[in-house]
Amino acid sequence: MDAHSVTLQKSKCMGCTDCIKRCPTEAIRVRSSKAQIIEARCIDCGNCIRICRNGAKKAATDQLEMMKRYTHRIALPAPSFYAQFPKAPGVEYILEALLEMGFTDYFEVAIAAEVVTSATYDYLKKATHFPIISSACPAIVRLVQSRFPSLIPHILPILSPMELAARYVKAQYAKRGMDLKEVGVFFISPCPAKATEIRYPKGIEQSMVDGVLSMQDLYKPMRDLIGKVTPKQKQQSTYRGLNWATPTGGMDENQIKGYMAVDGIENVLSILEKVEDGTLNHMTFIEAMACTGGCLGGALAIENPYISRSTLKKWIQKAKQSEKQMINGEYLKVLDAVSQIPYFYETPIMPSSVLSLSPNRIKALEMMERIQKIYETLPQIDCGCCGAPTCHCFAEDVVRQGVNVEACIFMLRRKIKQLSDEMQQLAYTAIPTENNLEKHKE
Repeated sequence: MDAHSVTLQKSKCMGCTDCIKRCPTEAIRVRSSKAQIIEARCIDCGNCIRICRNGAKKAATDQLEMMKRYTHRIALPAPSFYAQFPKAPGVEYILEALLEMGFTDYFEVAIAAEVVTSATYDYLKKATHFPIISSACPAIVRLVQSRFPSLIPHILPILSPMELAARYVKAQYAKRGMDLKEVGVFFISPCPAKATEIRYPKGIEQSMVDGVLSMQDLYKPMRDLIGKVTPKQKQQSTYRGLNWATPTGGMDENQIKGYMAVDGIENVLSILEKVEDGTLNHMTFIEAMACTGGCLGGALAIENPYISRSTLKKWIQKAKQSEKQMINGEYLKVLDAVSQIPYFYETPIMPSSVLSLSPNRIKALEMMERIQKIYETLPQIDCGCCGAPTCHCFAEDVVRQGVNVEACIFMLRRKIKQLSDEMQQLAYTAIPTENNLEKHKE
């Protein structure tokens, strides 16, 4: 796979400019009637996938055939995966269907999520930079790196439930004496950002997840199997872990004084701007999710997010009712074992290498001056007709990439008028007419 999981199919792109206005990092341009993704700015949030009416944006995830490389194939279903099947009799039927799909085992990410929740509560008691920003959504972490680098110290330095679950699974198979080269761990994801995360992880040297499978790829065969299987095991995840798929996340706001949950990339941008200017210092924790509706609204989810929210609520209520049966000795043993896995970041989060104007400082300053001068001549209405999201981005493209300034329709009209006036003046002075001669004599 490439550096990014969000890809563009140019043959389907109509150059409509819808995507450029909704990209949170201004990573898309339309040139020659086709969209272009600036990889250095893309955070793989998947917003352009949802926006594109022509299906030109796609998420590149791993294929199911990848499972054949491993003797032991362990599925890591996200809690949001359960919500894709409203007609399933129970979560245990979904888990059993995974085994019928070809997985040899599974581990519920919701269990690792409970451990992350507990670890977060402990961290908040000792934190020094407030508000703390959740790190479970990789698109948000990348957004902070690229657009709000000053907020990096505010990022929660704890592994995502996906990564913690994968590390637990690998540790268990290693204890059994298994060759880890034969153990493949696959996360079933609602978003493309997770696919990028395992290849270019943040806070760790290497991800223990071997592949990320799209919910869309598994949905149809799983749907057909769920009604035919007979569960051999009960689900182990409790309602606390399942809550991670909801728009408010997995934290209990009653246990955190100054808690905020925000979903949708545009809303997150607005909140992070307020954190950056210091107006939200009274908050303790911000649960930020790039997708509207949280993971249920992920670009790789199948079910309508409102239907899936209702389905998840059903699973949560069912888990609450069977709480006593679910929290048994075996479950507590697993929960304790997961909590023994180191869950703090191993490496610091660094700012993204944004596109610098020039490595030469003097030249960069000159380019900044040119950008500002060009920007001042533009209409400054951010219409997007030029193929850039804002007039300032367009001015930067003119200086950095040599884009013709007349790509702006207003600048083109101005140029045409200027040429028209010049032609009229030329005609007046160069072509003799009776009126011209009379005026010339005078």
